[in-house]
Amino acid sequence: MNNKIYIIVGHYGSGKSEFSVNFSKYLLSKNLEVCLADLDIVNPYFRSREVREQLTKLGIVVISDTLNSTKGLDMPYLSPAIQGQIALSKKTIILDCGGDDVGIKVLKQFYHEIIKRDYEMLMIINTYRPQTSNVSQIIAMKDKLEAESGLKITGYINNSNFLRQTTIDDVMNANNIIIEVSKDTNIPIKYVSGIKKIIENLPIEAIGDRLMLDLLLRNDWL
Repeated sequence: MNNKIYIIVGHYGSGKSEFSVNFSKYLLSKNLEVCLADLDIVNPYFRSREVREQLTKLGIVVISDTLNSTKGLDMPYLSPAIQGQIALSKKTIILDCGGDDVGIKVLKQFYHEIIKRDYEMLMIINTYRPQTSNVSQIIAMKDKLEAESGLKITGYINNSNFLRQTTIDDVMNANNIIIEVSKDTNIPIKYVSGIKKIIENLPIEAIGDRLMLDLLLRNDWL
């Protein structure tokens, strides 16, 4: 886990940034030095950079655009510090990418540095979002992400939800769909994420390490 790159990708609105922020805190709790890089220059909402100050106080390095902005500034230019962290840093790095194959294009400029390091590219899935509601759609999205980035998906994250109205049955129905995706693609389900009341009550049949989400970017779960 130490000195690894975690690339978080997926469909728009699937919860990549919320997961990335919480995942950075999870890795920090494992006594790792963590850097969170916000690569989303497509969607101006719910970016991980918005909690920069909070994460920095915990000891997590957060980098994004050239001005290290937070809310209220839409800068489509990534900081050169991101490439430096990928190429030279000994920290564990999380790359929070923009949605779909459009948002993942920025990875191309870091491709040669990424493949020199141990990396995982995790596809976050909410089966209750458009374009990832069934097995064929999810696999089609996976193929697009891999084709555009030149990198391979190494694991899935089940982040399926209906905001705060989500039930255990909702998550387990999604679990069954993603199990089929995992079998068809030979890619494991690495994590299942959700708010406290969900994670604490998931049955053992739910596949993936549990990651509890504190909703830091918004009041509703995505």
